[in-house]
Amino acid sequence: MTKEIITLTATMLGLDDVVNYLASEGQEDNAEAEAVINELLVYLNHTAREVTKEYFTLSKCDEVKSSTSCEIEYSSLSETPVKINNVTNSLNLKVNFLVNPTCLVVSRPNETYKVFYNYTPAPVKSIDDDINLPLGLDYFVLCYGVASEYALSKLLYDEANMWQSKFVSSLERLTSRCKERRFFARKLK
Repeated sequence: MTKEIITLTATMLGLDDVVNYLASEGQEDNAEAEAVINELLVYLNHTAREVTKEYFTLSKCDEVKSSTSCEIEYSSLSETPVKINNVTNSLNLKVNFLVNPTCLVVSRPNETYKVFYNYTPAPVKSIDDDINLPLGLDYFVLCYGVASEYALSKLLYDEANMWQSKFVSSLERLTSRCKERRFFARKLK
């Protein structure tokens, strides 16, 4: 999926060298195209992180054991947490916890806890890597964000604003579809 996102973004931006390079699957040598692809990957990671932190959160629950000093190291979780939502004990009761820079501090040592947290996707390093996106997020939205970042880096402010407005409006449309809607009854006359 990463290759498709980079290809579509390069097409939107009119980067024909990059599109041709990706179509040839890297069989031709083109250092400039490779440099642009690496730049687009950086912007893709930035955009995916922004989207998953602000609009579409990725959530996970891991079962981990606390240490003898009542700590749960973040490295013991399967993903890197951005926000800790909740911690429960083995009886599924909420427990108090303290968030430290390197660990969570819980009330009891050597006990199993469930940690509910939000995380961002792992950064992609090449076009062959898969990016972990939230369910329902169309990758066209990411293309708009990447195109905006790329245009901004090249000091193309009008083009960057255009892509940024498409990015934001697409995200707003998606988030409005996912929110709960309430309809209020009208008074009958």
